[in-house]
Amino acid sequence: MKVAIIGGGLAGLTAAAYLSEQTSMKGVLFERSPQLGGRAFTYEKAGFTLNYGAHAIYALDRHTLSVMERELDLAFGSKQVDRRKVMYEKGEQLTPAPLDFVNLMKTDILTMMQKVRFVGEITAIIANIHQLKNYATLGDYLAESGADEDVKELWEHLVCSNFFITPEDARRVPGTVISTYYHNLFLSNRPVNYVLGSWAVITNQLRSKTEQSSRWSIALQEGVDGIRYEQGKYVLKTKAREEMFDRIIFAMPVQQVVKLLRGTPWEPFLEPYEHNTATEVMVYDVGLSEVVARPFSYISDMNSKMFISDVSATDYTLVPEGGQLLQGIAYLNDESDAEGGDRKAYLEERTAKMEALFDRHYPGWRDCVAVKRVSKKAMVQSVKNVASNRLLPNRIESMPFYFCGDGCEGKGELAERAFSSARAVAEQIAAELLQLQKVHK
Repeated sequence: MKVAIIGGGLAGLTAAAYLSEQTSMKGVLFERSPQLGGRAFTYEKAGFTLNYGAHAIYALDRHTLSVMERELDLAFGSKQVDRRKVMYEKGEQLTPAPLDFVNLMKTDILTMMQKVRFVGEITAIIANIHQLKNYATLGDYLAESGADEDVKELWEHLVCSNFFITPEDARRVPGTVISTYYHNLFLSNRPVNYVLGSWAVITNQLRSKTEQSSRWSIALQEGVDGIRYEQGKYVLKTKAREEMFDRIIFAMPVQQVVKLLRGTPWEPFLEPYEHNTATEVMVYDVGLSEVVARPFSYISDMNSKMFISDVSATDYTLVPEGGQLLQGIAYLNDESDAEGGDRKAYLEERTAKMEALFDRHYPGWRDCVAVKRVSKKAMVQSVKNVASNRLLPNRIESMPFYFCGDGCEGKGELAERAFSSARAVAEQIAAELLQLQKVHK
C-alpha cells in the first residue's frame, strides 16, 4: 500500500511516524513550506528559540502526546508552569488565577460564596455529573445557571485561555466539549507544562522516526496542486511530478482542503465545512538581553483579551544565558468585522495595547530588546470548536480520503487534536492494510 500525506505539520508528521512502522507500506509526506511543523514552526535567532504560538501542553499526564511518547519511542523533557505565578489583571486589580484550590482561595475575582459555588462546579465536572454537558453551548448553560456575572466571566476566561478563542466565542463552545475537556484537565497531575526545547524537539523526532524507514520520504517545498482518480489510484500533481497512491491523508487546515478539492467530484461533500472559521491572534515575541522583571510567569489582561507568558521562566532552554523570552498573545476579531484601512487601524490599536501591557509589568523591556517578532495575523487553530463550526471527521461518507489536524475530530483541543486525529487515522489505515493482507492470503 502506498500512502500520500499532504501537510507536514504536527498531524502530518504524527501520521507519517506511525505509518512508517508498517513494513508493507510506503509513502511520501508533502509539505509546501521549506520547513516542517506547520503552525508549530520553530526557529532560532541571536540565541533565542521562537515558536509561532506557545509550546504549552495541558494535562500532559493524560495527553495524547504521552501516549505517543511510549508508542513511538520518543523522548522529551518538560517542566510544569508555576501555578502560584499565574495572574489575572482585571481593571487595575491583580489577582492569582484560580487554577487550583490554593489559588482559588487567594483570588479576588470571586467572593467567598462564589468560590464555594465554583468549587462545587469543578467537583461535579470531575464526577462527570455536571449539567453543563447537557447544554448546547456554554452560553446556554450560563444563561440558565443563575450564576453571578463574575462566575460567568471566569468560565468564559478559562475556556478562552484553554481553547485559544475569544471570550465571546467561549460562550459558543458546546457544553459537552467543555465538560469532557475539564473533566480530563481537573484530574490531571500536570495541568500546564512546557516541552523543553520547543515544538522542534517533537517535530524533529517525528521526522527522524519517519526517515528511519527507507520506504518513506519527505518532500519539502513540494505542495500538492491537484488530485484526480485514475485506474483505481489517486494521482497527486505537484510542480515536480505526478505520482499514484492508494490512500490519501489530508493533514492541513480545513480551509486549504476545501481549496485543493474545489472543482473535483469530491467538492460537494465538503460543503458543510466550507465556512468554518479559524482562531486568529497577534503574536508579539520579544527576546531580552537580560531579565527585566519576573513578577509572574503568565499575566492575562481580562479586559483587553490579551496575555503575556514569560516563556523562559519555565523553558530555560530557549534563551541565551541571562536572557528572557516574553510572548504576548492578543485575540483578534474575525476579519469580517473590519476591513481595509479599518483593519489596519484595528491591528495598530491591538499592538499599542499589547506594548502597554509589556510596559506595565515588564518596565525597561524596550531598552533590552535583542530579538523582536510581531505576527499581526497568526492562525493558531484552523477551526474554532464552537457550535457554528463543524469539525472535519477523520472520514467523510462517500469520500475516499482521511483527514487529521486541529480542525478535525479528535481528543482534546489545539495540538492534542492534531496528534490524536492523526494517530486515529494511522490506526484506521493500518487496520485496512491488515484486512487486505488477510484477503490476499
